[in-house]
Amino acid sequence: MRLRLFKIGIPAILIAGIFIFIFKVNLLRSVSNYLIDIDKPEEVEVVFVLGGNSYDRGRKAAEMYHDGYAEKIVCLGENIPVFYKAMGIDKTESEMSRDFIIRDFMVDSLDVIALKKGTSTMEESQYIHQYCVNNNLERVMIVSSLLHTNRIRGVFDSKFDDSGIDYLLIGTPSSIYDEENWWVSEEGLIMVNNEYVKTLYYWLKY
Repeated sequence: MRLRLFKIGIPAILIAGIFIFIFKVNLLRSVSNYLIDIDKPEEVEVVFVLGGNSYDRGRKAAEMYHDGYAEKIVCLGENIPVFYKAMGIDKTESEMSRDFIIRDFMVDSLDVIALKKGTSTMEESQYIHQYCVNNNLERVMIVSSLLHTNRIRGVFDSKFDDSGIDYLLIGTPSSIYDEENWWVSEEGLIMVNNEYVKTLYYWLKY
């Protein structure tokens, strides 16, 4: 019996190995594609930039602004990056994003706000929702990194469902790795791994 199972098992393993080898690129891309859940840009009242990665997210927010999708940008994030702390610079992620958007993309300083709130996606969703309520906003845009959008969707749905406030989720590609070929770079490997860990954490906690 064991010999028979062994004879059956070897071809099955070989076939599986060949299948994985042939379709490995598609399989690997499906791993990152699962993490992406975005909307098409439409006109909104405010673009919110989530904290972290000021360069990529700030660039996308400025693009939305100049393309006429919104007239105001609000940047979030109360964390101070560790390399800023090491240099003695007391500047939050929200301030970094605001400064970058104004300096490099010629956005009017009156149209960009630094909301120094939020140390996590969950906290940011709460502050954004409260900001919308306080300012009577009905339709807004959320900008974050492309591979974060699936997790962000779950977080923001839980806050905005039945609130009467619509939101669009826009993902910005990374400037240091390729989302479609994430496995070819260390940065891509780390990002995909971390995002799956965060997704599991949010699923268990919230």
